[in-house]
Parts: sequence; C-alpha cells; structure tokens
Amino acid sequence: MDVSLELNNLNCQIEKHDNGDIVGFCIDDNCKEVNKFCCLNCFFDTHSQHKVVKLKELNTFIQGRYKIYKKTVEEEKEVFDAYKNNELMNAEKIQKFKKEMFEQIEKKIKTFLEELSNKYMNLNEKKLQDFTILKEYEDFFIGNAAPIQKIDLNKLSGICTNIYKVSLNNPTSSPLSNSDSEAASLSVNMKPMLNPVNTNTINPNNENQEKKNKLKKAINEINKEFDDYVKRQKTFFNNYLNSQFLNDELNFLSASSKFEWCRKTYNQHNFYYQLEKQNMKGTKISSNGTMTVLRAKEKLQNNYKYKIKFLVGMNYIGDFDLGIGTEKAADSCWLRNKESICISNTGILNLDINYDNSIKLKDNDIVEFEIITLDNRKSFKGSINDKLVFDLDFNLEDVFIMAAIRNTGNYIEVLEYDSSPL
Repeated sequence: MDVSLELNNLNCQIEKHDNGDIVGFCIDDNCKEVNKFCCLNCFFDTHSQHKVVKLKELNTFIQGRYKIYKKTVEEEKEVFDAYKNNELMNAEKIQKFKKEMFEQIEKKIKTFLEELSNKYMNLNEKKLQDFTILKEYEDFFIGNAAPIQKIDLNKLSGICTNIYKVSLNNPTSSPLSNSDSEAASLSVNMKPMLNPVNTNTINPNNENQEKKNKLKKAINEINKEFDDYVKRQKTFFNNYLNSQFLNDELNFLSASSKFEWCRKTYNQHNFYYQLEKQNMKGTKISSNGTMTVLRAKEKLQNNYKYKIKFLVGMNYIGDFDLGIGTEKAADSCWLRNKESICISNTGILNLDINYDNSIKLKDNDIVEFEIITLDNRKSFKGSINDKLVFDLDFNLEDVFIMAAIRNTGNYIEVLEYDSSPL
C-alpha cells in the first residue's frame, strides 16, 4: 500500500495565499495553527519564525514510521496466530485428558459394580445349586410324558438318590425339609429304612423367618460396605480436587508464578527497589552507592530441585551480587560473607572465601542456577551464558535466593523458574 503524500496535489487552503503549492510542514511546539501545512507565503505569515521541515522530509519520515507499523502489525499477527494455534492445541490436550480421566472413572465404576453384583449373586448361589437336581427331576417328567410303566426307572432312581443326598447334607435348605410337600411326607414314612434327618423337629415358619433374617443381615452388610466405600472415594476425590487437581494458576509472563522478589528491608536500610513483571524483576531506584539486598519471597525447601535463569542488568557498573544466603547474609547488605555463596562483579565467593576472581558478572549476562537440597547433600551449580562456572556443596540452612545491587538503574530479572520435589 502506498501511503506517500501526493506532493503535486497539495495546495495552501488560506485564501490570500492563492492556492500556493505546499512545500513544508510546521513542527514548532509553539505553533497555534490547526493546519500545519505551509506554502511559501506561510513562511512569512502564519508560520513566521516557526520550525518547518520540507514536505519531502516529512514524507520520508512517515514512510519510515509506516514500515515500522506494518512490521509490528505482522509480528503481532504472528504472535497472535501462534497463541491461537497453541490455545487450540492445549484445548485438545485438555479434552483428551478429560476423556482419559472419565474413562478411568468409568472403568473403576464398572469394576466396582461387577464386584457388587457378584456379592449379591453369591448370596443365592448355594440355593441355586441345591435346586439344580430338582430342576433335572422336573425336566425328566416333562421330557417323558408317557405311561408310567415306560419310565426309565434307572435314570429316575439316580435323580432321586441325588435329591436325597442333598437333603442329608443340607436339610434346612433342601426341599425335603418342607413338610407340606409329598417328598417330605415320603421321607418321613420311610424313616425306619432310610434313616433321613427327622424333619418333624423343624418348624417351617421359624426356619423361613431365620432365612429372611440371614438374607437381610447379609444385604445390610453389603450395603454398609458399599456406603463406606463410596464415602471414602468421595472424600479422597474432594481432597484431591481441593489440594492438587487443576489448582495451579497459569502465568504467561514467566515459566512459573511461584518465584517472586520480596518487599522487605534489612538492617538500617529501606527498600530501595522497584518490582515489576509480577515481582519477577527488581530494579534499584534510589540510594545510589549503597549496597542493599533483594531477597526471594520463599526460602528453599528441603529435598527439592530448583532451576532458575536470570538476566543481569549492570549498565551503570557498581557492585552486583547474585546467589544464595541466609537472613543473616541479607542483614549484611551484600552476599560476600560467611552466610552466602554468590557470583559478583569481582568473582565467585564461597562463604566469604574468594573461590574464583576470574569469573565476573557483566551487563546482559544470562545466569543460571541449579540448586539441589537433599538432606544428606546440598549442591549449588552456576552457569554464565551457558558455561558452567562453579559446582559447590553447601550446608547452610534456611536459604533464600538473593541479589544485592549498589547503583541505581541496575536490575535483576527472573527469566525462567522451575522447582520440583525429589
């Protein structure tokens, strides 16, 4: 798109200037005219003594700014498209996660319902076994609907023997215990020869009530087991949701929102820093020449691994320390003491001992720390611009990540941060 000014078509709009060609543009701060375009007459009239640029220079300036604008729009579109594509991709991941989670829940519920069904089936399984032979007895007569003289007595004899054996082994659940049936009457009449269980001693009403009571008790036990299980699962799931699940906030300005520089004063000094970018960047804004500490909000936890990347802003020179230390180190207002380990503009210092004075912080350095806080060993690694510069063990307790800056205008910014339990 061409956004250049049509130089040949621009004429002065002031009547007494006779549509003179526009040759310049007034950029004077004291100019009160609404129309800043100038013809030759304007130079000696409305824009006398004003600062004016040639129209061609203005056009070149506008073209240059427009190119920057177009480039910015294109870059922002690329960023927006990248965010949008990532948003869709992450939405798909969340939907997949949701599907997998519900599939696992469905699988768990299905397994539990099968177990529950088996428990109820087991209550009646023995009775189904007891009456299997009687079903065979019934089927025999249905399948042999013929004169009684032609019945296969050998097969019938085997069936009846099995029925009788079941009666002996389990008289209370056997149909022979029913005094109202013909089979029970026959069993009693044949007592001298077969010597079965004496069913006359059994009260049918009491027996039925006892069966009902046992069944009710068994069902109540299963229901209680079920209710307790559901209660435990609900409690576990609610606790999980409240304590961990989807409970972390997203933060697009940094790899993590868990790290923050802290608003705190030490010793006799005030807080001389300005915090920006959700407390990820701290800039020294006052008391030039006085060294003061900027401390992380949270101290390092035991049995954790930390990775953190900083950008060092030292355009205004001056002392600059970056490392770890205790609150006592912070009270000393810098990190060159027995309560800290640091990289500085003068070298690396380990518990007040000059470890290596050949490695020094400079402006725009990218510093990375890896800190491991195992109970039996604590280690601290430091790199500058992807080069490992130290690897030290330490035994300090209650340790914080810290920086100490002397000159105003210098700053420390966290670019990446990650912490995970070991």
